[in-house]
Amino acid sequence: MILSFRQRSEAKSLPEEAQRYLRRRFMLQREYTEDLRCFESDGFFREQPVKQFLVFSPVMARKSHLAIRTSSDLEQHPEVVAFEGRMDDDGEVHFSDRRLPI
Repeated sequence: MILSFRQRSEAKSLPEEAQRYLRRRFMLQREYTEDLRCFESDGFFREQPVKQFLVFSPVMARKSHLAIRTSSDLEQHPEVVAFEGRMDDDGEVHFSDRRLPI
């Protein structure tokens, strides 16, 4: 009997509102934003509650021979962070581009 103990990633797909923002703001293709994954946490911006996002491309992580399964993994490899952003309760979205220049 062969047992597999592969650890599943905690990363989630990016919410549709965030994908739309990234496509519009950074002129990205739908296929690219659909492939992105993120780690979400609660936070505050200007004393208002927000969801904070750290976004990465699993494709780029694999090319770098990295297995990003937890937010701690991503924090140890900031070079694979593509975007960082937030979304408030009213649906206002803001992201910063953290991709390395080519």
